[in-house]
Amino acid sequence: MNILITNDDGVNAEGLKILYDLLKYKNNVFILVPDRERSASSHSLTLNIPLKLNKIEKNIYTINGMPTDCVLIALNGIFKDVGIDVVLSGINHGPNLGEDVLYSGTVAAAFEAVMWGIPGISFSLASFENPDFSGVKKYFEPIFYKLYDKIKENDAVMNINFPNVPADEIKGIKFTKLGTRKYDDAIIKVNDPRGNDYYWIGGHKPDWKKEKGSDYDAVFNNYISITPLKIDLTDYEFLNTIEREISFEL
Repeated sequence: MNILITNDDGVNAEGLKILYDLLKYKNNVFILVPDRERSASSHSLTLNIPLKLNKIEKNIYTINGMPTDCVLIALNGIFKDVGIDVVLSGINHGPNLGEDVLYSGTVAAAFEAVMWGIPGISFSLASFENPDFSGVKKYFEPIFYKLYDKIKENDAVMNINFPNVPADEIKGIKFTKLGTRKYDDAIIKVNDPRGNDYYWIGGHKPDWKKEKGSDYDAVFNNYISITPLKIDLTDYEFLNTIEREISFEL
């Protein structure tokens, strides 16, 4: 296959190198990634500054933009004539679970692919420190190739999270829904040496709801989580309710 890889961690990310090594012997792999870390960039596009490509080596480039920019320019610019079969985003350093998929540049890149009619899969390892990619190395190929056969005609994004444990401690694979989390003290107020206020966004470790069937529940019980996501955010149940119960006369 012709596979495009992108991420939000930049060209030197260990997860990117591992993903490339897992794919390069059986596929034609093309890489376009941000030239620096772009975590939590969500689905932002760069509209007010020019985007400049930097060639690292054959079929590997960086750009001074966001993950979404990478996919857009790859599919409609530098790799337009390649015929990309699938876009893989990751492997992210850190989990992308629950509502955090709305902030994630990793997941947004996969969504951008689907918006252009190309299957998109995002991969994350649920650790910010001391990452253990042995589970990824062992289970990536069977997961990827089996999923691709099912999603290539579908408009869903597959969001996959690996637990950060050795491969022999992974208990299995679960199809999951998005979990729910709450950050404690999401805004941290600090004073600089001159007495001026400034803020850090992020807070402390999130408190996750213990929900059976959620991506969080799977990953933190040492299962690989696979969650299908859709671009259409319409709440159809509530739409039907308000159509029945509310009318306007203008």
